[in-house]
Amino acid sequence: MIYFSQLDLIHILERALRRTDLPIYFTQGYNPHVKISFRSGLKLGVTGKIEVVLYFSEKVDRERAIQKLKEHLPMGLNILKGSQMSLKEINKLRRQAK
Repeated sequence: MIYFSQLDLIHILERALRRTDLPIYFTQGYNPHVKISFRSGLKLGVTGKIEVVLYFSEKVDRERAIQKLKEHLPMGLNILKGSQMSLKEINKLRRQAK
């Protein structure tokens, strides 16, 4: 059994995204990094499903993105489902979560 903290998960996902040829979105500024958002976090050692939002600079095929990411994720870390959303839909979900 391997435990990932949320910070570890950010680094794992960022590394996996950089290894794919997907058009990932980077933040603006002096030190740009891959844009990733979490809907909610879990404590270390707690099993659960975490909703993660990955941002891309252009439209990508959902199935292709999932397959590419799965190739670069460590064993035990799975992507169960993926969906495409516009920024408008993401912002609406964020407002509902508050």
